[in-house]
Amino acid sequence: MPYLAILRPFNLIFVSLTILFGALFRNSIPFNFRILFAILSASLIAAAGYVINDFFDRQIDRVNRPQRMIPSGQISPKAAYLYAILLFITGIILSYFTINIFCILLAFSNSVILYLYAIKFKKTLIIGNLIVSYSAASCFIYGGLSAGNLTNIIPIALFAFLFTLIREIVKDAEDITGDKKFSVNSIAIKLGKKVALVISLILSLGITLLFGYLKYLNYLSLTTFILSLLLITLPLTLILIYLYSNIDSKTAFSKSSSLLKLDMLILLIIFLIGN
Repeated sequence: MPYLAILRPFNLIFVSLTILFGALFRNSIPFNFRILFAILSASLIAAAGYVINDFFDRQIDRVNRPQRMIPSGQISPKAAYLYAILLFITGIILSYFTINIFCILLAFSNSVILYLYAIKFKKTLIIGNLIVSYSAASCFIYGGLSAGNLTNIIPIALFAFLFTLIREIVKDAEDITGDKKFSVNSIAIKLGKKVALVISLILSLGITLLFGYLKYLNYLSLTTFILSLLLITLPLTLILIYLYSNIDSKTAFSKSSSLLKLDMLILLIIFLIGN
C-alpha cells in the first residue's frame, strides 16, 4: 500500500494525539466535532507535508533512503506531487469546520510553510530545522485553538519545539552522506557531527531548565518534575552522549531518532498522569 506508506501512518497517529492533547489537556471541554475536524485537517496537512517533501527529496532519498516510495519506483513523482496538493487542499477545507478563524489561518499558513520548506528551506542552514520544529509545536497550538485551550498548552508546545529541534539536528547528522552530494546546508555538514551533538546537548539543558521553571511556577507538581527529569532529560542526555561516542555509526543515529520520538511520547504521558 504505497499511497498509505508514504503518509507515515505512525507519524500521523502521533499528530492526531498531539492535537487531541492540545485540545483537552487541563480543559473541561469534552471531545466534540470541532476537535475532530482539527485532528482530521492537521493530519491531512501533515501527510501532505511528508509527500511533498518526498517529492522534492527524491534524488537525495536515492542515497539516504532508497526504500522510500518514490525512489523505489512504487509511486511516480507526478502522482506524488498531485497527491500532496490534494491532501493540502482537503486539509485546509476541513479546517473550516473547526469554526475558528485562527485554526483556519494556521492550517493555511502551515500548508504554505511546509511547501516552501520542501522546495527551498530544507537545504538552508538552521531555517529548515526551525520550520520542522515549529510545525511540531504548532500541532499542540492548533489543538488548543480548536478548544479554547491555548494558555494551558503553550509550555507543551515549547517542549515539542525543543525536542523536535534536537531530533532534526540528529537526523541531519544521520543523513550527512546524501545531503553533502545535493548541497544541503545542515549544521552537521557546516560544523561537523560533533558540534551538532554538542548543540543538541545544550538544547537538552534548555529542556531541563524549562522543567525547573515550570516547577517554580507551580505548573508542574513535584512528582511530575522528578519523573520528567528521570524519564525525559536523563535518557535524552544519555542518547546524545552515546551518539557522540559512536559518531560514525549510522545504525546508532537511526535508532536514536525513534528513541527521541518515544521520549516525547513519554513526556506527554507523564504530563497527563501528573495533571
